[in-house]
Amino acid sequence: MDIAGRAGAADWLMRINDAARNQDYDGVFVYLRGRQLETLRIVHKVEGQHRRERLISLTGTPREIIRTDQMVVCYLPDENSVVAEHRKTSRAGFPAILPERLAIMERYYRLSLGGHGRVAGREAQLVLIEPRDALRFGYRLWADRQTGLLLRSDLLDPQGQMLEQFMFTHLLTGREVSAEALKPQTQARGYRWHRETLDPPAAAGAPRWDVRPLPPGFRLASHVHRRSPVRQVAVEHLVYSDGLATVSVFVERLPERGAMQGPSRLGAVHAYGRQVSGHQVTVVGEVPAETVRRFAGALVPAKARVASP
Repeated sequence: MDIAGRAGAADWLMRINDAARNQDYDGVFVYLRGRQLETLRIVHKVEGQHRRERLISLTGTPREIIRTDQMVVCYLPDENSVVAEHRKTSRAGFPAILPERLAIMERYYRLSLGGHGRVAGREAQLVLIEPRDALRFGYRLWADRQTGLLLRSDLLDPQGQMLEQFMFTHLLTGREVSAEALKPQTQARGYRWHRETLDPPAAAGAPRWDVRPLPPGFRLASHVHRRSPVRQVAVEHLVYSDGLATVSVFVERLPERGAMQGPSRLGAVHAYGRQVSGHQVTVVGEVPAETVRRFAGALVPAKARVASP
């Protein structure tokens, strides 16, 4: 791929990023993971530097999610419950893909432009993202040529097989989304509320755990101490990113039973659990199994950084 082609692909990634941050939209998309297909409606509104969105499941188990910059509130009518959590990362989900540290990211991914296509009745530009090693997945992205919004995203394994797909089937842009469209429609009277709590920053302090050595290209993106909303267990949560992929590391006191050990997988999401110094460590991410295994195997108490040469 020539320099001009790489630059063109990088420009499209930034355009996708800017469009998701700066435009109101209302659409329906499908989410395909393995043999499981789900249809959702998304309503997204920008208010200055702040964004709000509402996700409504249109198939399967009823679910309604309200997301702001700080919180994610999930209404579960079948369970008569509401789960309220703090956002774990500033990264947005579909239809945004946020290329952090683009110049560094290009050390680990090859960027190129594909051809043109149509998604949801709109002309689209294909952007190809190919990993340079076996620690991350690849992407095929279709961006709306008019607005820059991401219309379709395919997640690919190292053999180029599709693991997961998000794709708009209907999308409205160019009009302001009303505040009323962002309000939850679920009547939550009598529902059980499960609220996550965060330790104050002063109490949380620096991370108590460290991944050493980090898999190439990843860096610590966020870190919080929190209490899980349902089990009310103290958890330290570290999020690592290579600019596209993210890996979450959860550390808690070793439970009496039911601790996950070894690898597991759900669609494109791999996880790995192990015990370290009386704690349960669980690593989760849309990355290959080897990546989460490396993170889990490299996690040590932070004090080990000082003690080691």
